[in-house]
Amino acid sequence: MHNRIIVVITVAMLLVGIGIGFTVGYYAGHPTAKEPQTISVFAAGSMTYALGTGFYPQFKNITGIGVAPTFGGSVSGASEVDAGTPFDVFISAAAGVIPQYLFANKTASWMVIFASNEMAITWLNNSLNITTPYWFENLTSPGIKVGVSNASLDPSGFQAIEMLKLAGLLYTQYNSTATIGNSTETVGNYVKEAWGNNYTLYSKYNAAWNDWFGHNGSLVKDNLGNGYPDNYSLALYYQIFNYSYKHGNLILTTEEYGLDAYLKSGAVNYALTYKSQAINQKLNYYKTANGENGLSKWINLGNISKDVDNFYGAVTTGGPGYSNIGNFPGGPILYSGTIISSSKNIQNAQQLIYYLVTNLGDSMLAKSDFNPIPVPFVYAPTSAAPSFLDGVTQSVPVYIPPSSYEEV
Repeated sequence: MHNRIIVVITVAMLLVGIGIGFTVGYYAGHPTAKEPQTISVFAAGSMTYALGTGFYPQFKNITGIGVAPTFGGSVSGASEVDAGTPFDVFISAAAGVIPQYLFANKTASWMVIFASNEMAITWLNNSLNITTPYWFENLTSPGIKVGVSNASLDPSGFQAIEMLKLAGLLYTQYNSTATIGNSTETVGNYVKEAWGNNYTLYSKYNAAWNDWFGHNGSLVKDNLGNGYPDNYSLALYYQIFNYSYKHGNLILTTEEYGLDAYLKSGAVNYALTYKSQAINQKLNYYKTANGENGLSKWINLGNISKDVDNFYGAVTTGGPGYSNIGNFPGGPILYSGTIISSSKNIQNAQQLIYYLVTNLGDSMLAKSDFNPIPVPFVYAPTSAAPSFLDGVTQSVPVYIPPSSYEEV
């Protein structure tokens, strides 16, 4: 009997040892929390559904760590951090916000870029359905009110500006020899690539653009009652941010998350926001016949391939004085996250970032129609990247415009 007890105890200890070994092996290199508790997270308003109703509850179920969430405009949120609001984690809808505001004030020193998004044209009133490919006519028809975030407070504001400028290039600059930035690449070469070198297809959009905005038979007039010059790429941008604004038909909000309320109340007819917002808030949005975003990847800022991103850099974020973040090269919409240097909950914050940029986060983001980056990008210009991200991240590809993540 005595020997049997010894054998049982020995086997039990062996099993416990195996269990401990498995646990240590599984969590090696993974952030762990000493004591589960609540951490404070600021996140872009466009992530309210993906994080607030999807990721955060699942994260707590797995780790026991609760989240005290705040959602809002990324630029205004960064100002809150710099003013001393004690957030542990900061998640931005424009990767460049973190270096521009948080790196500069040493409230963060690294970030991980984990998802992209797309701009979309949204509406609720079915009588406003966009039934032709010439969507720019819908946005600039007489009396139409358009809602958009203020670029000085929220990234989707300056991303809407970029999108409108890119559309002008796509529809008017097939033969342009203008170069992009300091490169030798021309706008025209990328426009040709975007249209598959099909001038006939391009010319249909170009004719519609000039019929609508141009001097000859223009259906849209500027403040002097004139049409715009033919093939004027900024006609759409100016019509909305100049003419519509002056006539009370451009309505600005502090963050894109609240634009659905303007659509519901009828304060605006269309809203320029993210495709994920359209999905989560059950808004109609402009689509192609096969159900894809009606705004081409060349203008919706949702693509992270080399040529498309180079084309994004042909325009700038610069807007009018009342809605302006600065004059920086355009780039894709990239979501990024970091841990605030003053956080008292570093291990718990690491857990959240780790789960956000790996399988759990990927699945929750995809459900809200974000585009998770399979191997996220880590950016740490003045310090080493945190070790808990080793093996699950990569350096930012050289073709991603630095303006997309270094500054806004």
